[in-house]
Amino acid sequence: MRRKEFEVDNLEECASFLHDRNDGVLTFKGNDGWPKAVPLNYAYAEGAVYFHGSKKGEKMSGMAEDPRAEFVVYEAHAFIPSYYSDPLMACPATVYFRSVRIRGRIEQVEEPAEKALALAALMAKMQPEGGHLPIDASDPKYVPQLKGVAVMRLVVEEMAGKFKFGQNLSEKKRGEVIAGLKTRGLDGDAGTIELMQQYAKHKQ
Repeated sequence: MRRKEFEVDNLEECASFLHDRNDGVLTFKGNDGWPKAVPLNYAYAEGAVYFHGSKKGEKMSGMAEDPRAEFVVYEAHAFIPSYYSDPLMACPATVYFRSVRIRGRIEQVEEPAEKALALAALMAKMQPEGGHLPIDASDPKYVPQLKGVAVMRLVVEEMAGKFKFGQNLSEKKRGEVIAGLKTRGLDGDAGTIELMQQYAKHKQ
């Protein structure tokens, strides 16, 4: 059962998460008729998801036959042991996470300027320090590269977020989990505490 307290319907909040992350999983109909899941790098720009690759292969042929696709971006923040809130039962063990699921249709980008925009957005995420010529569709150095690469656009028809940070807990149980995370002190625990407190305020 989907817990409504974890659902995020704020598109700006979902978009912020998409901008923070670099990779996700695209699911579409494969050549054999089975769902196919492909991990890939992406950029979210101008309200669409962009990714690139070869002009040939199962990904391209499958999406040409049936453009419907789903794309999921996920980040696990912290595993929460059961004993943080219950000394006996395993049931409270869980993972705090953020995820965004997008449903839409894939379109192939042909216009060089839009290809350049998408690839520049990808490079800004993967290589924010720069160190390369700006990607410009009118630059003769980039013209053959832009022509040779496939750039795909996932047109967003539905976007849904799920951010789970203990919104279902009582104030007492939330305090117990926070105390456990502070004691453990693993990478990400401090950030998880901040998000727990942030979403507790949203709940209020």
